[in-house]
Amino acid sequence: MNNFIKINGYKYYTFGLRQEWLYSFLTNGENFLKENTLGPKQIEAFIYLLRDCELIDKNKNLTPLFHLLKSIYLKDGPYSQILWGVIWINLCFNVLIFTYWNTLKIGIYFRKEIINNIIISYGKKNRSIINYYCTLKETLSKSPIGEILGQGIPIKKGKIIQGFNKIGLKSLHPLVILYNLYKYAERENLYEIDLYSLENTLYSPQKIFSISTKDLQKSLLDNSQYYNLYRLSLDRPGLIILYDSLKAINILEKYVGGEKK
Repeated sequence: MNNFIKINGYKYYTFGLRQEWLYSFLTNGENFLKENTLGPKQIEAFIYLLRDCELIDKNKNLTPLFHLLKSIYLKDGPYSQILWGVIWINLCFNVLIFTYWNTLKIGIYFRKEIINNIIISYGKKNRSIINYYCTLKETLSKSPIGEILGQGIPIKKGKIIQGFNKIGLKSLHPLVILYNLYKYAERENLYEIDLYSLENTLYSPQKIFSISTKDLQKSLLDNSQYYNLYRLSLDRPGLIILYDSLKAINILEKYVGGEKK
């Protein structure tokens, strides 16, 4: 694990982001946090995950992003690449165990190897190490992030998950790419982005989705519908010029047809 990703503390117990929890939350909103069948530790972990997905604030109020993703969920269905792509981006920006996973190349990773890498980063071996792994395992195996986004298809022996096959993507919805680029731009205050220079950067779409720069460019440029959300440099191939008047959330507003209250 990269030395600059220092993992410490934990708040999710052994739980990850489960698709049925997210679907129920998108359907029922704040009521789901009050009336649900989750255990006390499950709902506590889920609330932390919702904050990291940026769907609720620190006071458990629904955010504008919640309303946008609910609209996308209703419009595109439960396996929407836009829905899960945005969720995965936010988790990777906000949760170190997922940031770590982004540093790994396409390939097969077994439980022992993953846990040993977490031990190196954590600096000691205790129960928290297993919790980290369980959060990663549950998120990849119990949501479409693992298979639909290619971030970790479970390798099973019977019912036991022994590891994950990270296969990445060959194509990605342009709105997901632009949401990622604008989120990166906001973080770094950088609105002229060279995709080739970006590819080895921690929070790049190439890292988060395990997609090549060539395939990323093709996914973005093949759809002219979103050309009004960025500009291309005429002098430097691969240079994307974003508008500093836009934020990541504005990209989704364009898709659903205006800001949702």
